Amino acid sequence: MKQASLILNGILIIAVAFLYYKVFSNPETTHTPLSVKASQSKIVFVNSDSLMDSYSLFKEMSASMEKKRDSLDQLLTARGTSLENEIKTYQESAAGMSDGERQLREESLMRKQQALMADRENLLDKLKAEESDLTDSIHSDLMRYLKTYNKNQQYDFILGYSRGGGILFANDSLDVTKQVVEGLNKK
Repeated sequence: MKQASLILNGILIIAVAFLYYKVFSNPETTHTPLSVKASQSKIVFVNSDSLMDSYSLFKEMSASMEKKRDSLDQLLTARGTSLENEIKTYQESAAGMSDGERQLREESLMRKQQALMADRENLLDKLKAEESDLTDSIHSDLMRYLKTYNKNQQYDFILGYSRGGGILFANDSLDVTKQVVEGLNKK
């Protein structure tokens, strides 16, 4: 029984040694691509930052939104200044008023202040919604153009590259930003 165990262990040691030699003695094998199609894929990118800097429709919409923001800011500032002046006038004349008059005046000023804050929130919400709609419009316009652009080019992927984005490096020879901007601006 001891001899059978020794013979079996010897055979196992020889088998392990043979497998060890077989695995580590072969030179590295080269890996073939998964498929011919994958190795021939065409991938390009558009620099999103440069696109927005050069896209005339985006510039026009940004300028329009900036004017609206400034106009809204001026309106709210003027209304706030008017309310502050009313409060100062009240504070200066409050000593000569009766308790009932003071209370009525304070309630009126409080309502005006609350109305101003509500109007401010409402106008800012409308501005945000309009900015969101413009962003969606620009994105939709870009996607429509890229679909027609790609009908001729037959790219597998058109990636968006931006500093700090998911793509860490991109070969400049794959950059089609200039062609995309030119096509968008011609539309």
